[in-house]
Amino acid sequence: MIPVGNQPLLEYVLEAAVAAGIDEIVLVVGHARERIQSHFGDGHDWDVPIRYVTQAHQLGAAHALSQVESTVEDPFFVLHGDQLVEAALLERLLDHWNATETPTIATVQSERPTEYGAVEVDEMAVRSVSKTPTDDPPFLVNAGAYVFDDRIFDVIRGIEATETSDFGIATALQILADNDGLSAVVHRDSWQDLTYPWDLLTTNAQLLHSRPGPPDETDISVHDSAAVSADVALDDGVSISPNATVLPGTSVGKNVRVGANVTLSNCIVMSDARIGNGAVLHDCIVGESAVIGPNVTVEGGPADVVIADTVHRDVGLGGVVADRATLRGNVTVTPGTVVGRTVRADSGTVLGGRIESGEMVRRG
Repeated sequence: MIPVGNQPLLEYVLEAAVAAGIDEIVLVVGHARERIQSHFGDGHDWDVPIRYVTQAHQLGAAHALSQVESTVEDPFFVLHGDQLVEAALLERLLDHWNATETPTIATVQSERPTEYGAVEVDEMAVRSVSKTPTDDPPFLVNAGAYVFDDRIFDVIRGIEATETSDFGIATALQILADNDGLSAVVHRDSWQDLTYPWDLLTTNAQLLHSRPGPPDETDISVHDSAAVSADVALDDGVSISPNATVLPGTSVGKNVRVGANVTLSNCIVMSDARIGNGAVLHDCIVGESAVIGPNVTVEGGPADVVIADTVHRDVGLGGVVADRATLRGNVTVTPGTVVGRTVRADSGTVLGGRIESGEMVRRG
């Protein structure tokens, strides 16, 4: 339910599925399932029936897929909820299925493999799915969209009989490929990989740039002296105080309060956050109900960021301030900093690197 352009990523995926003619949707839910089910309900607002299957234990994407075996009919799409997809691509997948009746994966060219794997293809037949591609970039990567039949469930049962830990979809795809049972469709149009926080900022800015301008809802309060650029999104209940500036590429979620003389540039500010007077935030993600004190500075610009023991160099991330974190006045957040949930940082502190959830950062 991470928002991009003030809309959950999963909602974009659902809209693409509906536009492609999919007539029923099954959502596999686990963590935060109540929030997902409350948002989407029975699908009435999207003109498509939605059912829910609970994955009690988070054991990977293949395990999640196995939970829907009794609820789907052949053929069926499988879509990752955190990867944007276009309706045209889903239509191409279905066309290929109708012509071949072969399980099919969507691929795109990329400079980096996604968490779902790089894909090696020989005349549309998949030969390998791996997180460590042998080709030089750009290479084909898994775009997070598939069309399957019940053969995939036989493969997953075989994995379950031998695996003792989490397993992802790449394992099942490789088994299909080894048995000449997996094809690939190459997507040549735009595609966004949303693996990392800076990907969210890039995609957010791209989506906002394609919109006609800021909304004019009556329950949004923007002071006459504030400046709000066209390429922004302001959600219900937002309040923008005097002399604040909201620059392009910025989404401001529901009930956010933006103080006087604040500058927001290329930011995602989630619902119920508070941005104190004089704060300056660049290339920043602010989580739900986070509190940014007065004169806090998130410097922005390129940074080296470590995620899961991998160093990502020169990425466009000023910082991430997670849900319910509080940064008191005059805190400085150096480029690439990740502040965990419920962190408390005293006034005047300088934050850098990764600060784990629940920590207290004291001056001196």
